[in-house]
Amino acid sequence: MPPKRAKKEAAPTAPQWPLKDCRIVFSGPFKGGQDQYKETVHSLGGNTIVTHVMQGVTHVIYSDKNANKISEKVRKAYEIGIPVVSVDWLLKTKENNVQQPEADYALDMSSLYDAATDAVMADDDDSSQKNGDDTRGTKRKRSPSLLQGSVKTEAEEDTLEKPKFKSLKAVGEGQVLKDKTIEIPTDVGAPDFYHVYVDSDGVVYDASLNLTNSAGNNNKFYRLQLLTQLDTCFAVWTRWGRVGEFGQKAQLDFPSLEDALAAFEKKFKDKSGLLWSNRGDDPKPKKYAFVEVNYKDDSDDEDEVEGGTGPKEEENDRKSPKCTLAPPVAELMQFIFNQQLMDNTMSALKYDAKKLPLGKLSKATIMRGFQSLKNLSELFTNPSKASDYGLPYQEAVEYLSNTYYSVIPHAFGRDRPPVIATDQLLKQEIELLENLNDMKEASNIMKIDKTQFDVHPLDRQFQGLGMQEMSPLDRASTEFTNLQEYLIETRGHTHGVNYQVEEIFRIERQGEFDRFEQSDYADGKLKLKKNRKLLWHGSRSTNFGGILSQGLRIAPPEAPVNGYMFGKGVYLADMSSKSAGYCNAYSSDGTALLLLCEAELGDPIQELNDSDYNAGEHAKEKGMLSTWGKGRYGPLKWKDAGVVNPALQGVMMPDTLVKPGDTKYPGASLWYNEYIVYDVTQIRLRYLLRVKM
Repeated sequence: MPPKRAKKEAAPTAPQWPLKDCRIVFSGPFKGGQDQYKETVHSLGGNTIVTHVMQGVTHVIYSDKNANKISEKVRKAYEIGIPVVSVDWLLKTKENNVQQPEADYALDMSSLYDAATDAVMADDDDSSQKNGDDTRGTKRKRSPSLLQGSVKTEAEEDTLEKPKFKSLKAVGEGQVLKDKTIEIPTDVGAPDFYHVYVDSDGVVYDASLNLTNSAGNNNKFYRLQLLTQLDTCFAVWTRWGRVGEFGQKAQLDFPSLEDALAAFEKKFKDKSGLLWSNRGDDPKPKKYAFVEVNYKDDSDDEDEVEGGTGPKEEENDRKSPKCTLAPPVAELMQFIFNQQLMDNTMSALKYDAKKLPLGKLSKATIMRGFQSLKNLSELFTNPSKASDYGLPYQEAVEYLSNTYYSVIPHAFGRDRPPVIATDQLLKQEIELLENLNDMKEASNIMKIDKTQFDVHPLDRQFQGLGMQEMSPLDRASTEFTNLQEYLIETRGHTHGVNYQVEEIFRIERQGEFDRFEQSDYADGKLKLKKNRKLLWHGSRSTNFGGILSQGLRIAPPEAPVNGYMFGKGVYLADMSSKSAGYCNAYSSDGTALLLLCEAELGDPIQELNDSDYNAGEHAKEKGMLSTWGKGRYGPLKWKDAGVVNPALQGVMMPDTLVKPGDTKYPGASLWYNEYIVYDVTQIRLRYLLRVKM
């Protein structure tokens, strides 16, 4: 009898591609990495090309390590109804060659979602004043939460005639992406299944606006984004309120991109007084200032819901490579690139790092801040310039002060923003911008090759500095002893500081020595007599990532001259405590970093008894390289620094065998000597001292 073939053919067969038509996104760190699981998906007919949650994604697979957290991808999936399953769902599907029921492997995240969103909604539910318009602190009626498609109206500000004031450096280039694969984050509170619209030229339709008004106790923000979903749905998202608070929000949906673009540009003009295409122009009076954001790719694989802390777990799971740095150098890197110290510095200087983090702060914004302060300083020097703004002097000062605060976000809480009406307040803000300039460089170095795990983080940071040499000195060496004596024996009697030397490093910046030897200040090229000194320079520890990687720098043309006693230059001292005062060691647990620099001052040198904001120009007119601000107390004898290291032969330093004392300089008004060079090529960094004070 022939075999019963029909019965065999009727038996069910396992499907060959159980994940056919599935588009799967992975969320979070997985042991061994995501690639192995992506290969499993591919072998079962699935697709993992999409890396972000959007319409069309069928599943999100989460890591067990994130089971007690809500990642950004998981939150998006939950809100638009995409199943979120554990990796066991995938493994079981492979084992049985049949797609498993999602419900059996689903993440029970309702309670997690509620806990995570409560914090966000609490800001919106706060019954206190949101936008800072009312200076009396009265409570306003709470607005109901907005649903998608609803609209809120906001009070429009009065406009004034545009004043005639010096143009700020144009900004806006930072809103144009060079790498169009970068995804721009949606604003907090915005629907997560949207993406920020970027046009074909790379222009990002995302506007951060600021408005400060000291008289009205206003310190407000306005966030505006054009959102899209798969280029088929469009919305204009807005959020506004007092800086430091969540504020209020609104969303308006549109049937077409053209309508959404028109609404976005109209709202931008309503708030800033500028066309979107002219967003880099000067801020208008009583209008919001556009704050340029620096967009760059974030190498972190996964962003958690606000409140998540610590490094990514997948990074921690990888075996960390061995650090190749000498222990003192490794410890120095940990100190220089300390994020907490940077946060403390920004907080102490009232900078709002939440509004505009260092990583998003653009160079153009810093320069715009300097220009705003320069406009203020010129008004201080010549009050008649108030007429250029069509305002009385005091109102012009307040207007320019408000403009500066609008460009450089500050966090004053509920306190009234102080009007920058004195040289002292002006100098504080100059210090802030100089610190931001250096800390931004340090922040950039901290992010270099963050996704590469074959190099220890401290090695990466050191490499980012680009140093030719950084050698810890032997404490028993003559070199160490001489430098320690220079530090300890040049303390000013008015300063009252004590030192404990932790480390001294002999340093050389890459290319700096060659630059000096090829300059007009090198031996045989100098037109003046040689006058080289080994002098001190101090700064906050958080600035040294920028100083070591970029060198000591001179304030830009946009900076005001009257923020600098002897003009814009690099300031050096022959008394260690004079420079130590600029280290602000109290903000870094009593530890300070001090530089010893070889500087060609030239002979003759411009000698001044009193401050002169234009000293640099005056020195140049006289054919001189530097200025010597003469002090009443200082070194009384100098010696050749060749005793420290033969490479310093011909460079002079104080002879510590003779105690500093009364210099007897006629007419000297400063306590201590200051030396100012006006060209960074005149300087070579020689030593870095880590000191406990």
